[in-house]
Amino acid sequence: MTRHYDGAPIARHLVFVLRDGTFVVQWDAGRVQDLLSGNLLPFQDSDYGHPVSDADLERLREAGRVSHFDRVYVWLHALPEQQRFSEFAVREETTGRTRYFYVNTILPESELGRIERSLQELGLHTRFRACEQGGLVAIMNQDGQPFSRLSDAEYAQDLLRRAAPKLLQDATVAFVEFDTRRVISSDDRNRIAVPDLDTLIASQTERIADPNRTVVGIDNDEEFLALAAATMRDLGVVFIPVATSGQDGLTTVEDLVPDLVVMSLVMPDIHAWQILARMRANQALAHIPVIIVSAQGTQSDQIFALTVAKVHDFLAKPVAPSELRRSVWMALHPR
Repeated sequence: MTRHYDGAPIARHLVFVLRDGTFVVQWDAGRVQDLLSGNLLPFQDSDYGHPVSDADLERLREAGRVSHFDRVYVWLHALPEQQRFSEFAVREETTGRTRYFYVNTILPESELGRIERSLQELGLHTRFRACEQGGLVAIMNQDGQPFSRLSDAEYAQDLLRRAAPKLLQDATVAFVEFDTRRVISSDDRNRIAVPDLDTLIASQTERIADPNRTVVGIDNDEEFLALAAATMRDLGVVFIPVATSGQDGLTTVEDLVPDLVVMSLVMPDIHAWQILARMRANQALAHIPVIIVSAQGTQSDQIFALTVAKVHDFLAKPVAPSELRRSVWMALHPR
């Protein structure tokens, strides 16, 4: 029988202690709420003190702020000031906002080199990458981008704490958010935005001057690969289709080092982000522009692709021939 507790279940990593000892719950990337007073406070990573302990939660239960807690959730009663919990969605993807996660080491950015050396010594440099985030050292996925799933970040946190307990014992999961309700700006869309009419006309009429330019297409959609092949012939570039598997596509990219990769968001054996992570981790491939195509991609996928993964373009299927030609031409044509 499932037991029900009073209050709202909040993911435990969102409840923590600030450097000044204040118990807070984090509502978004830049704001927390004092669990005792109910006051909303601005927040940045450098304000983080330490994860909330069982003893801390027992004190909060005695104060009437916590109903129950376990390793995953904390059941919070509504706070005195704004009754926030009734409107907060405990899922990681809230309405109109999508979260991506990373491991916050709580160490200043001056320790970045030390963390990088530790990852190298522990053999974890092929799985994680240390970088600066808000003046502190953060550990991201191997491509330097945050984790798309909370479970992946929590696994990384646990692995890092066990591998380097003295150095990373205070590491905690943090997140960044993107508002999927807003219209993607020209800055976000980067190369997608057509700068002027002349460029648009050129993208539909001109051929690529260098006939040795090579494009690898990774997709098990034969109809799309046929469209892509016709588009590449029209543009005058070499096209290498790979329909067997994402791993075979990655091997082809590693062998050929093409000028552009056009790939499906999801292949039967591997996700596009995994292929992209492997490419970004390889110095010889990191510079190659990537166009993602998807029949089922959401706006969240598009925003992640353009702002976090920083791909050249994200195209929704069915892709119009003129749209594909424009995207490929802008990726390969010198600006």
